[in-house]
Amino acid sequence: MKKQFLFLLALTMFIGLGVSDAFAAPYVSGNVGAVWVEDSDTKDDFGDEAEISFDTGFGITAAIGNAYENGLRGEVEFGYRTSDVDDFDSDLGSGSNNGDISTISLMVNGYYDFMPKETICPFIGAGIGYANVEGDFDELGSEDDNVFAYQVAVGVAFVINPQTKIDVQYRYFDTDDGDFDDLEVEYGTHNAMLGVRYSF
Repeated sequence: MKKQFLFLLALTMFIGLGVSDAFAAPYVSGNVGAVWVEDSDTKDDFGDEAEISFDTGFGITAAIGNAYENGLRGEVEFGYRTSDVDDFDSDLGSGSNNGDISTISLMVNGYYDFMPKETICPFIGAGIGYANVEGDFDELGSEDDNVFAYQVAVGVAFVINPQTKIDVQYRYFDTDDGDFDDLEVEYGTHNAMLGVRYSF
């Protein structure tokens, strides 16, 4: 249900872009921040279940898009996130397991700026796309899978000058389960991001 809701929300924003004002300001943006991966429930080919927890990770995104006078924005975004494994709790026992999980994503995002002409502007956004989820675990080696991804965002933009804005935002980024050769892994993240947006 939540995937359908996100798809409809993003589609509504994109339709709005098509009927928006003729004036569009192209922009580029970049964000960096902390990533908290939710505990991942996994299951291997033999039916053994485990829960993996992760340390606080790192994320970075870069995007190019257009902003419109009616407050709508549309963009294409590249992202990278990585987090180290903290520990795991499985049917066979508990302990630490060195490794990490990372994603490379390509997203199409839509945003709505509530007060685009003000110096402080709250915004919301949603996006859909694909991600390559890679798990590099000591006991299993490195495996990856290409999966559907979606995200939602809420934040505030601070105007520095007519071309430059500072974005402070929270994102929830989630994907379909990564289906590796030996196990299936859930991937969902909470992200606190700080970024710069430059309009041409």
